[in-house]
Amino acid sequence: MVFSEDRAMRRSDLLDVVSVLDVETVLERAASVAVDRTGAQGVVLVVVDEPGEHEPAAEGGARGETVLLANGTGEDDGVAVRERLGTTGLRGEPGARPDQDLARLSDPATGREVLRVPVVVGARLYADLVLLDPPDGFFHDDDVDSISALGRVTGVAVRNALSYSLSERRREALELAAAVDRSVHPPFLLSDPLTRISEGALRIAGARTAVVVSTASDGIDVSAGAGITDEALGRTLSRVTEQVRTAQDDGEEFLVRLDDMTAWGIPLNPEHAFAGVVVAMLEPTDPDPSAEDRDLLGSFVRHSSLVLDHAVLLQERQHAVLAADRDRIARDLHDGVIQRLYATALKLRAGIRSGDDAGGHGDEAVREIGDSIRDIRGTVFELERGRPASLRSDVLAMAKEYESVLGFVPVVRSWGPVDSMVGQELADQVTVVLREALSNCARHAGAGRVEVDVAVESGWFTLWVTDDGRGMSGSDLPGSGLRNLRKRATALGGDLDVQAADPRGTVLQWRVPLGA
Repeated sequence: MVFSEDRAMRRSDLLDVVSVLDVETVLERAASVAVDRTGAQGVVLVVVDEPGEHEPAAEGGARGETVLLANGTGEDDGVAVRERLGTTGLRGEPGARPDQDLARLSDPATGREVLRVPVVVGARLYADLVLLDPPDGFFHDDDVDSISALGRVTGVAVRNALSYSLSERRREALELAAAVDRSVHPPFLLSDPLTRISEGALRIAGARTAVVVSTASDGIDVSAGAGITDEALGRTLSRVTEQVRTAQDDGEEFLVRLDDMTAWGIPLNPEHAFAGVVVAMLEPTDPDPSAEDRDLLGSFVRHSSLVLDHAVLLQERQHAVLAADRDRIARDLHDGVIQRLYATALKLRAGIRSGDDAGGHGDEAVREIGDSIRDIRGTVFELERGRPASLRSDVLAMAKEYESVLGFVPVVRSWGPVDSMVGQELADQVTVVLREALSNCARHAGAGRVEVDVAVESGWFTLWVTDDGRGMSGSDLPGSGLRNLRKRATALGGDLDVQAADPRGTVLQWRVPLGA
């Protein structure tokens, strides 16, 4: 098959096409080769924006194709020529493999000959190269023959470039996932991993903005974000509230195209940690996410969910190890040190009674040993009780206490330095609030699952109690109990919020500033 009369040119110009690993450069060089060989005075190169077999269509209508190149003719004129040609020469709808490597057609409007070169990657039409305005009104047979395999060669080069690009993007996604891993090394705040997640989503999606959000009774709460944050972000989030709510409940991603933004959401659904949705905001001119885009961002978000779960379980393990160490130290002090001191004191007393302590030093030693025993016993008591140390231990103990009433142990999660930042007085208030909340779950909710979250972040302490029970309307709310909880929060400069959970149940949030 002949590409060019000049063998050197035949080799070098096609090598220019296949020697680069950037898709746009490959296509532009292929268009340049086609123009040089045929003498076409106009060229239109369009990348077809086609959904894959398993890619859901975006809400808001189909996105147009991308005009990559229009030389010798206006972009609008070139698009008009393609519209007049329709699928002639492509043999089927976008996504189907063309039957021809090159088609000689006639422009219905002008009657002038047009060459159409489909670029196929795998089994799918990837780009459409249209050559216009031959110098003599038609293309010469030898010139046409010289580009008869150009579409296939370009398809191979595009596939190589796409493979390279995908491998680089996967490498970057792994680095971003590693940043999420590093952000949960204790001690950490919940905002740390959520910020890394939003930054990773921003880069993987090539987005304008990326945020981690969750639904609230009055709209959407933004927990972390990266990229451009402006009024357009707020408007877009308010318009996709229902899609976010559905994604958070059902675990399904969404793609909504609006006039000034495209919102792409992927659920962040760990089993034990913060649940929300990662939303990437794309510019209206950006193409829809490809299958590779969805796979990369989906894998990143799923990995992040596992990291958050691992962090919660690691915290629980560390607390369990700490509690076990306290118990072991208490036993060692009681069974070993105290008993030896007690035995020593007995020996000293025996020596004093026998008259061997002429200077009275034995009595002083016995008193000091007695003081030491009392001090050690006080330490043992504090170790066994877990104070002054662990609000989290108290919360875990109360969750275990309500197992007999609820029929199960509530899930407990903590975020941030709860034990070190929450003082004794506030901790006592928290245990009262939690007991009332769990009692309400037991008496009124009929729940099969209860979750307790305690968090310290940005100068605030927050307690959430979430159940999947019947839910409570305004008339169903137990009056005096919740009124007391609200008074406690208000007295400390905080607030109480009780809302229906979606799709069922109740969420109680008790929030007060630290140092209250």
